[in-house]
Formats: sequence, C-alpha cells, structure tokens
Amino acid sequence: MAQNADNAIEQEPQSLYHCLRHIFTSEGINTVEDYNGLDEKETEYRLLQIHMLTVNPGYGQRHQKATIEMLSLIKSGSFEPFKPIVNVILGNEVKSNHEMYDLIAKEFTDLTRPSPITTASFADSSNLRSDLLLTLKLELDQIMYKDVPDLVEHLFRHHHVDFAEILQTHETSIQQMYNEPIDDTSEASILAWITPIVEICFSWLKEAGLKEQLSRAWACPKGYLKGIEGKRRLDCAIVSLSLKRSSHIEDVLVPVELKKKDYDDRDANLCLARYVNQVFVAQPTRSYVIGLTFCGSSMRLWQFDRSGAIGSESLDIKKDEDNFSKFLAIILFLLTSNKQVLGFDPSFIDIPGQASTDTGESQMIQIGTEPNRQELIIDRLLFRAQSICGRGTTCWQAHLSGDELTKFVVKDSWQPDHREVEGDMLREVTEKNIRHMARYHHHEQVKVAEQIVDVESYVRAGIAFTNGEKFRTTDQSVNSTHSYDFTNRFHRRLILKDVGESIRTVDSPVRLLEALEGCIKGHQELLGLGYLHRDISLANLMINTQNDPERKSFLIDLDVAIRYPSPNDQARATRTGTKVFMSINLLAGKDAHNFVDDLESFFWVLIWICIHYPKHQRTTPNLTDWNQTPMETLLQIKRGFLAHPRDLTAKFTPLYKQSKALITCVLLFAEIMAGPSVRKLDSALLYHQILRIFKQAQREMIEGQ
Repeated sequence: MAQNADNAIEQEPQSLYHCLRHIFTSEGINTVEDYNGLDEKETEYRLLQIHMLTVNPGYGQRHQKATIEMLSLIKSGSFEPFKPIVNVILGNEVKSNHEMYDLIAKEFTDLTRPSPITTASFADSSNLRSDLLLTLKLELDQIMYKDVPDLVEHLFRHHHVDFAEILQTHETSIQQMYNEPIDDTSEASILAWITPIVEICFSWLKEAGLKEQLSRAWACPKGYLKGIEGKRRLDCAIVSLSLKRSSHIEDVLVPVELKKKDYDDRDANLCLARYVNQVFVAQPTRSYVIGLTFCGSSMRLWQFDRSGAIGSESLDIKKDEDNFSKFLAIILFLLTSNKQVLGFDPSFIDIPGQASTDTGESQMIQIGTEPNRQELIIDRLLFRAQSICGRGTTCWQAHLSGDELTKFVVKDSWQPDHREVEGDMLREVTEKNIRHMARYHHHEQVKVAEQIVDVESYVRAGIAFTNGEKFRTTDQSVNSTHSYDFTNRFHRRLILKDVGESIRTVDSPVRLLEALEGCIKGHQELLGLGYLHRDISLANLMINTQNDPERKSFLIDLDVAIRYPSPNDQARATRTGTKVFMSINLLAGKDAHNFVDDLESFFWVLIWICIHYPKHQRTTPNLTDWNQTPMETLLQIKRGFLAHPRDLTAKFTPLYKQSKALITCVLLFAEIMAGPSVRKLDSALLYHQILRIFKQAQREMIEGQ
C-alpha cells in the first residue's frame, strides 16, 4: 500500500526519493504547479541538484548513460524531458531506490532512440522557456562579440546632449552617490542602489529642460511581463510612457538583466537575449535593440541586431569615480536618445492625430514608385519573425493613402547581399502571369538620409567589432551546420498586391485540399519558369482574403529561391528551408535540393495542419518543437512516419480525422513520397500524381455532402 510521501520522510530520510523530494519541498516547492512557476535559473539549479544525487556508478552503464544525457540536457537549457521525473518526485507515492533508478534510466536513455510514432515534435512551442533558451543559444553562438572597443563612445557620437556639462554641474552629488555603499552584490542590492541614482538622473534632465525624460521611466516590475505568453519577470528596464500601460513588453525600450557575480556573465547575456527576442517580436519596427547587463557592480552595454550582437567592454562602476561618471553618462544617454538611436526604423513615419488599434499610433511609409512616390498607410501587422538573427521578416497590411480599398502587403526583411533579390524574381513571375503566386507591386533597398541600411555600415556604423572577443553561448557546437562567420544583412522592402491569411485558418477538409492544390500548382508553374522555391512551410502558403476565384490560394516568399536547374551547384551548398518541414533527403544531407524535396514539404505541412488545427480540437499534449531535435534523429522519425502514415492520421483533430477522403489522400500522398524511385520521376508525372489524388479527394468530399 502506498505511503503518504510527507509522512514517509521521517521514516526513510536517506532514500533517493526523499532526498530528491527534499530538494523541492525545502524551498517551498510542493507541487508541480510550483515547479512550473520557477524561472530558468531556478529550474536549472534544482535539476543540477537532482543530477548530482542520481549519479551512481553501481547501477550499470545504462544508468550512467542516462545521467550523462541528463547533464547534457540541463546545460543546453532543455528542461522539458525532466517533467515526468518531477511529477513522480512531487507525487504522493513513495518510490524505492530501485524504482527511482529504473525510472531515470528509462526516461533518459529512451531520449536517444528515435520513435517513429511520436508526434511530440509537431508543437507550437516557441514560447516554452527551455525551447526559447536553447534556440537562442544555437542562434547566437559565436556571433556575439563582447569587449568591443569604443562601442559606448561610438553611440555617444550620435547624440545631441552634452553629458559632460550636466555631470560637471552635479559633481558634488555624483561624489556622494559614488560613496554610497552597496550591502552586497546580489541582484536586489544592486537594484536598490541603482534605482535612486536613475531617479536623480531624471531630476537633472528635468532641470535641463529636456523633454525626452517626460516620456520615459525606469521600471522594476514586480509582476510578470504582459504581452508575451508564459510567465517571465524582467529585472528592470527603461520604458516608454506613451501608452500609459504597466509592465507591457511593447513599452520596453532598453531591457536590463542583473546577476550576482562577474562569473554569471554568460547567464546574464543569455537572459538579456531572451528579453531582447521578445522586444523584437512585440515591436515590429525595431532594427536593433540596446540592453544592459549588471553582474554585481560590473555593467556591459549590448546592441542586438539581425547579424548577432556586439557588447561593450565591462565597466566596474564602483571601481573609481571616472567609471561611475561613465555609467551616469550611459544612463543619461539612454534616457534622452531619440527612438532612432534606440533602434526604431525611421522610415516608418508617425501620422499625428491618428491612432491604430495595433500600434497605438498610425504610421505610414513612402515608396519610390515611378513616376510618383506613393504613401502607404499601415493597417495592421500580419507576421513577425520570432528570432533575433536572420532575415527578421515582418509583414503588414497597408492601404494606399486616400484609397482605403486598395490593399497591399508590405514585407520587410534583412537579406544577405549574395542572395538574389526577391523583388527582381517576383517581378518576373508577375510579368509572366504565374497564377497562385503573390503578385508584385514594388521593391526597394531601404535608405535613411540617402544611406543604404545594412548591419555593418549603418546599424554598427563601421565599428571594428571583430576586435572584440567572440562569445560562446554553448559549451560545444550542437549543430554542425551552424556558420560562425559574420553575415552582413541589407534591409529590403517588397510591396505585394495580394493580401492573404495562413493556410492553417481554413475551416474544412475540402477547403484545405483546395488551398494546397492551388499552392502546388503555383510551385509547378514557378519551376517551369526556372525557379525552385526551397521553403515550403506553414508560413508561406496563403489563402486569398480578396474575392478572386482564379487565385483562391497562393505561394509567398522567394527569399531562398534559386534558379533551377542550378548552374553552379548552389542547391547542394546548404540545407535550406524550415527544419520541421524539411524532406528526409535534406535531413540526410544527401542529394541536392530539388522539386521532390519541396513536394515532400507540402506533405509535412498537410500533416502539421491536420494534427494542430483547429486549435481548440488539438489533443496531443506536451508537444516539443522539431527544431530542437538533432537532424539525424529527425531523419529517423520522419522515415518512420512516412512508412507508417496511419500513426500520423491517428493524431488528427476531429475536424480532419472524420474525413475518410482526406485520410485516403494523406495515405496515398505518403506512399508516393516514400516510393524508392520518387527522385527519378519526371517532374510533370510527379506533380500529376499528387494533384490527381487531391482532386479525387475533393470530389468525394463534395459528393458526400
């Protein structure tokens, strides 16, 4: 008979179960809900304690392998696999040592064996804490540079306020503040010391008559940040007061992260990056984000952009009065800088007296169309990339000034210079009247004051950041395909005529297959024109919101498209596309990317939608993003699914599971893509086979209504 866990603690204080349970209960963590409320640092600390207690060489190689896997997961920030064991530890049924060691071996050795029937990887999990942290570690590894000489001085040169004059006026106050002791270097003590100093800086600015200080505040929110999923607390930030909201991510201008000691530098930088990521997502006109870290009394300024991040030299603000004065100058700079200096895109122009429900203020852009420039009024945000580095694609719906009925899509992205310009390709596609592709209106290189906007010369203004030290966010290279070279990116703008919604918003099986059929036809026509798309994914398949029977669905995004056949083996150079929708061939790194790989990606998009939508019918719990799964493991998982597609259809939501015609279509689609000779088939024949089963399924659905 099971004992009550808390009563049993007195009887068997040395059992593994009780020792593990004590790790949590001694700190008031008595339930799984309490555990789920911990932040990353607290979670990591508790799991490291669990790992230390479970290391036992006497339990054989399988157990040793499990504890090695545990440590690897903890170091990478992947905490999700620990939930089953935490559930047991915080449960009410006492386990023997033998049962606990068996459970650990089972949970953490099974992780390395690919399961052909799990759908856990199909999750919408970008907001899970551990997933986000691991993604950022991989994304930023060795493209962050710290100790960049003269970074702060470089920023000061773009400012209009004479900080030296303000500081000279208040020399006595500065000396008094510098001499104020700090109780210790804990986050709470540092924050308690800094906050009144910042308030004094505000008073100086008010005396000087600087209006910027009236719209800014130093915020140390006690509650969770609003505007993001999940529960996260920001240590402090310089925030905007323009919309009079409390603790909202959209108001964060400069996020600030505090840690106790200098050796917490890496954790501080990564935690700051986590909030910077959320700022980028919530503020779609950001070109870069400035943030601060404090490790004890040592401060560092960071600038994050689409190519990585650069950090200043560490400044010990209690070392001497010169350092303290420099710290004050940095605070004054951040409190008074205009929004362009803080990273907002000046090509978006505020419209006085008008408000937008999405942004709090209405904005417009001007585009260089011929013969006359056009003004587009931004209506709403359609899409925003979830990462810091990379293309940073952002899309808005807009209308022509003076004509609210003429709608456009504005697409901004940060492209490497060596990429063929998407606007050039799409203009050709539109001129050739390719159906089921978004239609071109205009494209341009974004400029500010006639200067081309890129990362190297505009955002970083030519500063010699490579003279700094490359910063490692991981202990070792987790992904061998990751490139550590700096990539300069150019800010490009594309205007499209077609406004659509994601294909996931369809409301019936027949509409889903109709939409996919149109997109596959668009892909075939694009191939016939001599271009291979290479990024078939959920985000790039659209249904038309405008009444156009000839264009009910269409493809977007030629960012990574190439000429096909490729004249210089360009298709073989890299794995390209969205990882969760990649073909088995691309995951294996075998043959060059061709149209067969894109057609298999259509299959994975179909599967994704049928498992996850509509959201309220989703039944698969605890889903984990395939983006966190190693390529080799994902390869084996997908092979298993393609060979046994009924393991997938069993997970469909009721909307799609009840359609026999849809299920048959999925099974036949899988059979085609799993065929041993599929890569040898003529393109016209393969498209015909796939489109035929889509048409047949739609006929059966319509006849059965």
